[in-house]
Amino acid sequence: MVFLPLNSQHDRKGFDCGDADLNQWFSQIARQHKDRRISSTFVVVTDNASAEVLGYYAITIAELISADLPVHYRKRLPETVPAFRLGRLAVSVNHKGRRIGESLLFDAMDRIARISREVGGVGIVVNAKPAAIDFYKQYGFEQMLDHPLNLFLPV
Repeated sequence: MVFLPLNSQHDRKGFDCGDADLNQWFSQIARQHKDRRISSTFVVVTDNASAEVLGYYAITIAELISADLPVHYRKRLPETVPAFRLGRLAVSVNHKGRRIGESLLFDAMDRIARISREVGGVGIVVNAKPAAIDFYKQYGFEQMLDHPLNLFLPV
């Protein structure tokens, strides 16, 4: 598997993760957001020449209110802090059960950690779908105080 920035070679219209909102965002909006510098989308493919997208994630910058973070992360932080938002993460229905979601998450965490060492950022925030909360929690994400679906992982 290879993780790459989304480009025009990748088949966005043929991707189906089983969630109409995630499919629609990927096929119609991901490229626009990249072009407008709103977010960056990364895909996993079998090799550099493959057009079939096995899964994807999108990241962007965010600002968090430190009072909303889990208590033990708030010490010595200003009122607002920079972070990274994992905006979307999806795996093709044809490739579920192969730990691709885990691989996507690890790639996102690694990418964010590298960027944060250069530009700052206290952690990763994700607004999880209810069915995905346990997935994120098993990798150390904790619920934030502002909303039960917002999860945080320090970098």
